[in-house]
Amino acid sequence: MRNKKIFVAILAVILVGISFFVFGEQKEIFQQPPSEEIPPAKKEISVYVSGQVKNPAVVTFEDDENLKIVDAVNAAGGLTEFADTEFVNLSETLSDGQHIHIPTKEISLQEKTASAPDKNKNSSGGLININTADENELQKIRGVGPAIAQRIIDFREQNGNFKSIDEIKKVRGIGEKTFEKMKDSITVN
Repeated sequence: MRNKKIFVAILAVILVGISFFVFGEQKEIFQQPPSEEIPPAKKEISVYVSGQVKNPAVVTFEDDENLKIVDAVNAAGGLTEFADTEFVNLSETLSDGQHIHIPTKEISLQEKTASAPDKNKNSSGGLININTADENELQKIRGVGPAIAQRIIDFREQNGNFKSIDEIKKVRGIGEKTFEKMKDSITVN
């Protein structure tokens, strides 16, 4: 009987040893080696810079959320001697897909335009027709600078004429507050 107890004890020790060996090996097999953390993909933004820059182009940046229009202008070779930045906010933050247009200094043309009859204004109230106004005329609307003016032109080229003045809120950058400022000076007639 004593031999049976010793035999059972030895068998138990062997089984425990085997199980530690087997499960220990399995644990190592199933444990994955520590992996190197893969840094998140850097987000890129692309903007189109046109007008009075030395190399009009689409420029791409890694988005660090601190990029400004001046960075895009510099990436496009900088301003030409004819560039007019009076109505361009060079410190505005860039956003993906933005179109930045640097206008030309047109002092003599602006003087001619100011003295010529305005084809974009409604004779009944001096309203600016957002369906026919060019970039300079659109900039006369309260709250509209060169970037927004270009977006209005791009929007109507892609979508056709505005059916009502309320549709101008579909243009990126024109929200309810901006619309409230401009609604009394615009028309679609």
